[in-house]
Amino acid sequence: MYLTVTTEAKEKLAPFADFDLLLDYDDGVGPLSKTGSCTLDGGFRIIAVKPGTYAKDYSETLDSDLGPVRYKDYTDMFMDNNMKLQINPVNKLLKLSGNSSGELTASVAIVDATNN
Repeated sequence: MYLTVTTEAKEKLAPFADFDLLLDYDDGVGPLSKTGSCTLDGGFRIIAVKPGTYAKDYSETLDSDLGPVRYKDYTDMFMDNNMKLQINPVNKLLKLSGNSSGELTASVAIVDATNN
């Protein structure tokens, strides 16, 4: 799998350049879940964490224009082989789309968990 990150999206993520990035499908599973239980309202978000942390929960890696991005091993079923993280020109929020499936998440939150 590969995640293309546009120049504008890279600028939005620039404050987290020294941290690991997680592509988190927030399904209520794991220590960083804001949902707290299984939900049908899952969506992707980017979580910045201290390097090397949460490796047990986010054990898989995909390549990206920003370097390796970790994710939960079973969430690849919600992803495409080729994905794109870009800025929505209308609302200026990050959006994640897949080459085959179209829009995966319309508003990808950036979560700063670097103090955890």
